[in-house]
Amino acid sequence: MSAPADQLAVVSGVASFLRWRCDGPGAEPGPGELDCAVLARDAGAVAAAVADSADGRGSDDPQVAASLWWQGYAYRVAGTALACWLMTGTAPDVRAAGMAVGIARSRPSSVVYRPAGAAGGPGATTDLDTFVDWLFPGHLDPVAATLRAGTRIGAALVWGNVAAACASGAGAVREAAGPAWHPRLDAFLAAAPHGLAGLGAWAPTPDRRGWAFHRRTCCLWWKTAVSGGALCADCSLHRSDDTRTSGDTPTDDVTDRSRPSATPTTPAPWATHPPT
Repeated sequence: MSAPADQLAVVSGVASFLRWRCDGPGAEPGPGELDCAVLARDAGAVAAAVADSADGRGSDDPQVAASLWWQGYAYRVAGTALACWLMTGTAPDVRAAGMAVGIARSRPSSVVYRPAGAAGGPGATTDLDTFVDWLFPGHLDPVAATLRAGTRIGAALVWGNVAAACASGAGAVREAAGPAWHPRLDAFLAAAPHGLAGLGAWAPTPDRRGWAFHRRTCCLWWKTAVSGGALCADCSLHRSDDTRTSGDTPTDDVTDRSRPSATPTTPAPWATHPPT
């Protein structure tokens, strides 16, 4: 395994909001950081993290708080790693045992990569199957299980949030990644579990000047006090493309999912759009 810092720095040069740092051997999570290994095994720790986020999210509904916390978490863990993969062909070691997540403004806001072993720095891989295994069985699957152990939240919502988080990370680097973006994203979605590729689609923006990701499940952000009842731009609850300019991004960290492109005629699976 190689070290991921150089590749992650490439991502930072394009999307500075995808915040990360690499720690050395023996480093413990710092103030305001959550140990992902603990979250992967302790439903109480996840429930406490979700509860701590509720006031900042503007909702006392446990399902809403859980959904938005999870979407922010997936964006940091999966979105950052996928952006790195799409940009460089290398993914950081995202197993929960070697990661922490920083919290700011009542939500996950950064990731920390720590060595999985006793020596050396955090690892990385150029092998897609290894990346997918690290990301899902090694991290998101167990944290999703502890989240759902403490809150009644459906699997479709859980993995729809992950799909939206991945789309945001991918969209943030699409132009900078160049032609490799498409085959790498196709390959990632073909390998990803939970039907991720079918949980969203790219479709034209109302002004026909670009493309936007439209998810097939709702993250529930519209139920928060801060939303004012508006829907996210990518929400599944929109009744027509003409309404998709309302709302805000549910994590306040996710970049605009639309990118300039040729005028399309029909929506398409998000694995292959927006086109080059």
